[in-house]
Amino acid sequence: MIRIGWDDLRLPGFASRMLAGSTLRLAVTGLSRAGKSVFITALIHDLLAFPRLPQRLPLLGAMDDLAGRVVGVDIALPVEPGVPTFPFDRNLRAMAADPPRWPEGTRDVAEIALDIRFRPTGFLHRSDSEATLRLVIVDYPGEWLLDLPMLDRSFADWSADMLAMARQGGRAAAAADWLAFLDAHPATAAHDDLVAERAADLYRAYLVRCRDEFGMAYLQPGRFLQPGDWTDATLLHFCPLPPGGGGGSLGATMAGRFEAYKRAARERFFDRYFRRFDRQIVLVDLLQALHAGQAAFADTTRALTDIAGAFRVGGGLLARLFGSRIGRVLYAATKADHVPGMQRDHLRHLLSTMLRAPMLDADSRGADTAAMAIASVRCTEDDEAVLDGRPTPVVRGVPLTGYRQVKFFPGTIPIRPPAADDRFWGRPFFAMPRFQPPRLDPDAASGIGHIGLDEALDFLLADRLR
Repeated sequence: MIRIGWDDLRLPGFASRMLAGSTLRLAVTGLSRAGKSVFITALIHDLLAFPRLPQRLPLLGAMDDLAGRVVGVDIALPVEPGVPTFPFDRNLRAMAADPPRWPEGTRDVAEIALDIRFRPTGFLHRSDSEATLRLVIVDYPGEWLLDLPMLDRSFADWSADMLAMARQGGRAAAAADWLAFLDAHPATAAHDDLVAERAADLYRAYLVRCRDEFGMAYLQPGRFLQPGDWTDATLLHFCPLPPGGGGGSLGATMAGRFEAYKRAARERFFDRYFRRFDRQIVLVDLLQALHAGQAAFADTTRALTDIAGAFRVGGGLLARLFGSRIGRVLYAATKADHVPGMQRDHLRHLLSTMLRAPMLDADSRGADTAAMAIASVRCTEDDEAVLDGRPTPVVRGVPLTGYRQVKFFPGTIPIRPPAADDRFWGRPFFAMPRFQPPRLDPDAASGIGHIGLDEALDFLLADRLR
């Protein structure tokens, strides 16, 4: 059976925009430290340069000669009152400094908009007509994504799952203090605010250790790690508990706060923003997950799979008219410049294999999905080194705390997830380096060197620029 989606009909640009509007809301997020701020800064910088230097984004709209049709790109006025503006200028100054610095990470929702003026195609337009697509880019912390799978779970089921995870592998050491506290303060005990606060603090410390020391990604609730603008502390004073406890007990209070947290997350973020997104890109530092070991990689796989399954996706006329579903989702493995050219396709295949089931499910519901390997800012060059007497492809760049270029061999990237007992996990790896960004031209005259950013933008934007 052949499925025909709305995008496949390829109506003339004018007719499509009459139905879909002239605004496209692109949500950008990712798992912790995947490079969201860098991605958005590079995206804006290269789009601003596109009318003058389309060769910086050669694959963007190549099939429709977009390079010859874009008239101009400008940063628009603030998008929505009360929502912080994405700090593009500040980030650009950081990467144009001496020495260049990476921008700070995402801590709350931020927006920025670009007006892309172009000459549309289609028989309803004169050759000299002009249209404008407003691209609204919404940045939000990746930690909040993990709240999506929580929204339809009960406190008892969620607690059982989190407690089971906390007693396994490296998590058990990180959770020792929290679990010991729970043993001394059972769910059946009478509620005490100080006990609840202490339990929540220990649970949050456990989540931080899982992230920082063990490279784990499946960490719920997300706002325990990145609260954003939440100032009501009681919304964050709960944690998973074993079953038990009636009215007035610690267990009953924790369950009530869990439900209050879900309501607040839904009302303040998911209902306010998520239902308005047209496109979504999810960034993930897959290389770091591989290098952190089998447990961290499995944890990242579960996080991505659950997130992908929780997205409300689907295309078609009704979704476009009523604006309730995401039509395209791109999953991107970042830092592709940390591996030599021959390994980048492996990275893309690995991500695609990890997400095969949820991507097929999204496709069956009318959404378009893709997996790519990208580096929104390229800070290395491909090179060669002799390892064990053999010439081996490597990358070369300046370490974050160094002054000279070094060669780096990341190991072999598998094209599918290795099994838990695969010899892959026993092979030695070099520590993942952090490279300095290349010094940028802050006036957007030359764009930014990248890997795959043009392909990503072609998937996310080009169909709306016809």
